[in-house]
Amino acid sequence: MAHALNMTMALKQDPQTQATLAQVKATFAQNIQPAIDAALRKSQIVHFARVLVIDNKYIQIITEYDGDRQQYTEFFRKELQPVFKVIFSMAEGAPSWDELNDSNTFYEYSKGKNVRALGELDPPDPNEGWLFSAYGGKTVKDLLGT
Repeated sequence: MAHALNMTMALKQDPQTQATLAQVKATFAQNIQPAIDAALRKSQIVHFARVLVIDNKYIQIITEYDGDRQQYTEFFRKELQPVFKVIFSMAEGAPSWDELNDSNTFYEYSKGKNVRALGELDPPDPNEGWLFSAYGGKTVKDLLGT
């Protein structure tokens, strides 16, 4: 069964953070995207992923993935530490990376920033709203034939 992550964080509005955000946006395709792409491919559990910035006020990490939520967050905490360190440094009220760079703390913080979709799964899940899948319960590995 696929799960969704709709992590949404308010961005700090101070000049330093906005300058960091401008740098992230300017270099994302060349410097950050390849690292994320490699980690996503290595995981073999993520169906779709994207990073959005809304009006320089919010950053979203949106994915659809297979498996256990905590194992998912732990894999990406380990694989993408430099990326998450920068992203969380820009987030309003986020703990320092030294605090977040812990399996349970990273999971709980990420879970707390996940925006639940409208609607209900069948069976209902308090952490997750409706998520449509055109291919039922097939995993990434099923679809890749691995």
